[in-house]
Amino acid sequence: MADTAQIDSEWFRTRFAEKRTSYRAFAREHGMDPSAVSRMLTGQRRMQRDEAAAIAQFIGAPISEVLKHAGVTIDGEYTPILLVATINEHGQIERLPEPRPLPHSVIDRARSAIDAVPRVLAAQIRALSGPLTVMDDAVVLFCPTDDVDSASIGALSICRNFAGDQILAKIERARKTGEARVVTIDGKVKEFDLQTATPVLTIIP
Repeated sequence: MADTAQIDSEWFRTRFAEKRTSYRAFAREHGMDPSAVSRMLTGQRRMQRDEAAAIAQFIGAPISEVLKHAGVTIDGEYTPILLVATINEHGQIERLPEPRPLPHSVIDRARSAIDAVPRVLAAQIRALSGPLTVMDDAVVLFCPTDDVDSASIGALSICRNFAGDQILAKIERARKTGEARVVTIDGKVKEFDLQTATPVLTIIP
């Protein structure tokens, strides 16, 4: 379906469950058709900004969070990719305070790598020194994950440890208990307490 929104349906289900409420209750309170609300929160139709504001108030979440998880940009247009982080010269990943949409020109260049992927995030390399200098300003695309994707083993991946630190590195080996050996951007081999890992889909110069 060409008009399907890139919505994080699981996030909305979890937030409504935490509030011990339902999509039907939201629809009833706002005079909406329950099926229309369900379609909106599963990505079958576009969420409008006034609807996002109503949902934010209903579940007690910042409207920026609702918009982000609904795949809506500030002007109400949809984007399949949000820029959520930067990568410094050491390969360390730092989350942006507010995710923002990638320009459509960048998204178009990434189309072949993301067409079959349900949800994609992006991180921008910002390196004025070190081995990543030649890739300064490039955009790294990856899928969000809550575990260690088997495809990340042997590949350049976004790696997070149990302390919440994230790095861009190649995973040489990973055990089910989390111990992993990775090769960092500067070529160093190190042990890494791996909680999640997802392979890089593509890098757009």
